[in-house]
Amino acid sequence: MARPMVTSQMTTTQVARELGMSAGQLTSWVQREALPPPSFTDHNGTRYFDLEWLDKAREMVNRKR
Repeated sequence: MARPMVTSQMTTTQVARELGMSAGQLTSWVQREALPPPSFTDHNGTRYFDLEWLDKAREMVNRKR
C-alpha cells in the first residue's frame, strides 16, 4: 500500500526538536495529556503534528518551564 503524502505535518522527532525535547519526552507528555493529542495518527500508529498543534504546544511548554 502506498504511503500518503504528508507535506504540512511533522513527525514526533521533528516536533520534539522544535520544542527542545527528546522524542521520548514528547511522547510521554502527549500520553499524560500534558500536551494535546497528535493532529493525525495513521494506521501504523505514526503520529503527525501540524503547525497549529505546534503553536499550542509551544505555549504549553513555555508555561511549564
